[in-house]
Amino acid sequence: MASLTKSIAKDELPDLMDEEEQIAEKNDCTRELQCIGLRISYFRRVRNMTQAELAAKVGINKNYLSHIECGNTNKAISLPLLIHISRALKVKLAVLVDLDDWTSDEEKNSEAVAIQEMRQMFDEMCQLNEELDRAMEKLDDYEMPDQLVEVD
Repeated sequence: MASLTKSIAKDELPDLMDEEEQIAEKNDCTRELQCIGLRISYFRRVRNMTQAELAAKVGINKNYLSHIECGNTNKAISLPLLIHISRALKVKLAVLVDLDDWTSDEEKNSEAVAIQEMRQMFDEMCQLNEELDRAMEKLDDYEMPDQLVEVD
């Protein structure tokens, strides 16, 4: 009886590294998760909500929400969780996840305005930070008058 097994030469084996890289590439959603996180953070701030308040509304830990907003979570964000977040923020899910085909022109314009506002807020924060640094330097250089210093 002939053998049913065939010996396979090494060069006939699939390159497992290429396959692993392809799987990793398919599973790497870092950029998209960061964009979603930024949108969640933006709309939370627009609604004057703290991370703790939003986390409580959707039933998750504040630290997990923080990781979601920063886009540095190793866990996948479930669709039900995104739906709960969108409802709590009173924002359409499509706006949070940027589903262009399902987003109206009005919502796209609203998102563009939101992104521009986020950039402006970031620039203002940078300016305030520079002003604070200058004020702290002046405070470090300031010497207290002798009459204000208590001597025992």
